[in-house]
Amino acid sequence: MKKTLISLTVASSFAIAHADTLYINGKPVDQKIINQTMEQIQKNPNLAQQMKNPQFKKEVLKSIGMQQAILLYGNSQHLDETAAYKAKLNEVKPMIYAELLQNKVDNKVSDAELKAKYEQMKKEAENKTEYNVSHILVKDQKTADDIEAQLKKGANFADLAKKYSIDPGSKNKGGELGWSDGSNYVPEFTAAIKTLKKGQYTTTPVKSQFGYHIIKLDDTRKADMKNFPSFDKIKDQLKQQIQMEKTKAFFDDIKAKYKVEVK
Repeated sequence: MKKTLISLTVASSFAIAHADTLYINGKPVDQKIINQTMEQIQKNPNLAQQMKNPQFKKEVLKSIGMQQAILLYGNSQHLDETAAYKAKLNEVKPMIYAELLQNKVDNKVSDAELKAKYEQMKKEAENKTEYNVSHILVKDQKTADDIEAQLKKGANFADLAKKYSIDPGSKNKGGELGWSDGSNYVPEFTAAIKTLKKGQYTTTPVKSQFGYHIIKLDDTRKADMKNFPSFDKIKDQLKQQIQMEKTKAFFDDIKAKYKVEVK
């Protein structure tokens, strides 16, 4: 749901008694309404910092006042009874429902779940292979094919990378990209790496959104677990991940129940 504030410039026509109280027609606005907006602002670090400024807080209250004034005026005009209003409401109703349903998801996470998730992540990390790769990136296939031909004749991969590659980060290093498990590369690149043995290079250029790659696998190793974070260090991150997974599972069940599909 959008929780954007009405323009502070327009809202400036509303008088505020003091920095914490908002009145419309002499009546205080329900504090719950004010608190809802303040809670949303606190979730944004930049805006939360600005809330320490009394003038900024005053302007926020003015904008809330403008919203409430529009609500009161719209009610006085019986806009909620019009066909246009009902049509707009139907447009946003799924978003309202999604927010309300999300609040119903059981997001409680036990210590056992956290520890199981940690052990799962650790096991996955231990089983990962890391690759030390180099590549030559060019714009067109004709250039890529020419480089492949030169490699077959015995040309040095690093020398060709320095001469032809358009990747500024690796060009001057002979195409070296360093160690990676492949997760930070585009899928086509990672898939090609996994087909190679140590010392081999791709004999057919690999096309990606960046251009054409000739990829060389310099070495492989098992993941280094020395820097794997401790449980306490990523406990909060794990909790958030589990909560997201529970929410996704909840909405996936709805999708399956109503047979959502694209044909």
